[in-house]
Amino acid sequence: MPTFLAENDQIVFLERMPGGLRIFLTVFGFVPFLAPYDLLIRPDWTGLSLLLIFAIVISLGAIAVGLLLIFSGLFGLNQVLHFDGCNRTIDYAYETPLIPIRRFRYQFEDVMDMTVNAHDWSEGPSTYGVQVVLSDGRKTEVGSFAKEIEADEALEKVRQLIG
Repeated sequence: MPTFLAENDQIVFLERMPGGLRIFLTVFGFVPFLAPYDLLIRPDWTGLSLLLIFAIVISLGAIAVGLLLIFSGLFGLNQVLHFDGCNRTIDYAYETPLIPIRRFRYQFEDVMDMTVNAHDWSEGPSTYGVQVVLSDGRKTEVGSFAKEIEADEALEKVRQLIG
C-alpha cells in the first residue's frame, strides 16, 4: 500500500507489498497448474485431435496465469524514496523477497526531471504516480494516487523542497 508523508523538511514515498498478499499470490499461483494436469496428463491422450489442441491452449493460458501470480508474489517491489531537505539528499531503496535491499543516495542537484504519470486501467479508475528521473539515468515511479490533483500536490511539495 503506497504511503506519502510530508513533514518539515522530509518527504517520503513508501510502497510495500504486505507479506500476507505475497504469500497469497505465491500459493494461489500454483492453483492454475491443476488445469494442465486435469486436461493433459490425467486423460492419457493417445493421438492428436482438435480437442487435444484446445486442451493445450487452455493449459498454456493457465500456466501463464500461474507464473504471473507466482512472480508477482516473489518479485513484487518494496520501495522507499526519501527526500531530506536538511541534508539536501535523496535516498532511494528497493527490495523483493528474492533480491536483497539496494540503496542509492543522490543530491538534489541529481534530479533531472519530475513528472506525474497517468495509468489508465481497463477496469477501474485511472491512477497517478510521481516519476523522478535522476542524473545516472535511473527512473523511479512512486505513489499511486487516485486523483491527479493529489499527485500534482505531492510533486509540487517535492519541487518546493528541492528549490
